Amino acid sequence: MSGFGVPEVIVLLGVFVVFFLPFIINASLAKSRGKSVFLMLILTFIFSWLVTLVLAVLPKKELA
Repeated sequence: MSGFGVPEVIVLLGVFVVFFLPFIINASLAKSRGKSVFLMLILTFIFSWLVTLVLAVLPKKELA
């Protein structure tokens, strides 16, 4: 029998979430804080969750 079983699918889904979720979160956080989305995504690629933590503590940019 070939193909993926349930444990393999769960592991793949977990890897997908752990790897791609910071990109989605950081794009949103960077935009709301007035930072360069492209730069933050590059930094996310390098530092992953560390950038998410830094962006989360930055104050939001007030829209005039």
